[in-house]
Amino acid sequence: MPRYIPSWEGHKTNLAKKYPLQMITPHPKFSYHTHNDNKTLWIDRISQHRIQKDGYAWWPVRISPQDAAARGIKHLDIVKVHNDRAGVLCIAYVTERIRPGTVHSYESGSKYDPLEPGKAGSIDRGGCMNLLTPGRMLSKNVPGMACNSCLVEISKWEQ
Repeated sequence: MPRYIPSWEGHKTNLAKKYPLQMITPHPKFSYHTHNDNKTLWIDRISQHRIQKDGYAWWPVRISPQDAAARGIKHLDIVKVHNDRAGVLCIAYVTERIRPGTVHSYESGSKYDPLEPGKAGSIDRGGCMNLLTPGRMLSKNVPGMACNSCLVEISKWEQ
């Protein structure tokens, strides 16, 4: 019988004090893992997939107007999405379609583009949201990955 099970990394955990935003990362609409993304120019021109700014095709993260305003973030600002696992630069897509306390970005990205190549823990600007998600399994009885939800914080990126 289906029932609600609270997330082991969600709003009701102690980690939410440090990382108050629940990030949801479903599969992307326009690419399948590494297929096409970062390999053909036409896919970077799909505005829901990547957003062009200053000559770079940024991976969007959708955030509510309330959460964006609380962090001094405006639509199309470059932001750092981060937690204890990693940091990923994205472009903020401020929209009413996202509930406060939640952010949305498609998983994968398949364009690992670290700011400091070869340096462990370097911030990625390619959109590899999977860097932020845990490597744990769904449960001791289910061998699937639990990589579609985690807690993060977002801040405006000051270059």
